[in-house]
Amino acid sequence: MKKSTSLFTLIELLVVIGIIAILAAMLMPALSKAREKANQADCMSQLKQIGLALKMYANDQRGWFPAVLEDDGTVSDKTHNTPGLGVLLRDDYIETPKIVVCRSSKHTVPQKDGDKQPYQVMLANETDTASGKDGNKEICSYLYYGAVNSDDATAEHGIVRDKNANHKVLGNVLFGDSHVETVSPGKGTPWAEVNNYFQMKKPGESDDYEDILPETENALWTKSGNQD
Repeated sequence: MKKSTSLFTLIELLVVIGIIAILAAMLMPALSKAREKANQADCMSQLKQIGLALKMYANDQRGWFPAVLEDDGTVSDKTHNTPGLGVLLRDDYIETPKIVVCRSSKHTVPQKDGDKQPYQVMLANETDTASGKDGNKEICSYLYYGAVNSDDATAEHGIVRDKNANHKVLGNVLFGDSHVETVSPGKGTPWAEVNNYFQMKKPGESDDYEDILPETENALWTKSGNQD
């Protein structure tokens, strides 16, 4: 006698596929949240590495964090953001340009361009925005406030921070004492406006905390949300 075999009918197969699709749809948000949490943790790790590099650089440069200099030795207007962090790559304080790109963003890791090395591409970069929403046109996920003396920078002064849209409603900030903090004020409050923009700009003349800003202002630092 032949053994009887049961086969899936077309309807049964469609039901199974439907159930799998529903389960997948239920799991996707949880998986996306888990991935973003991992990216946030990786971002914090990268900022801590940048903080260590900044401290080593400052120890070798009489306390000064990196700045891009003109031929006459004055601080260039390009000293902030990607070009300033490019100094760390140029001088081998960081080993790879991958460290300046957050995995939550769609930014492009600085690459060799013809005869230009990645650090040279960073030094010449002019694509930074405060929001970071230009995607692969941007080669760095962080804003950097350059030409600050490490003796003046404290736990209240942000030195390197996420661009506004890297993690949407929150951002990671590297402060002057090398600690990294996640700023998460909740929906409705742009995270980059918290703590007087991390005390890198005086909101008014009446404020009495120490002004540590260099002569060249980082115009992107105090912009929040979609401002560029």
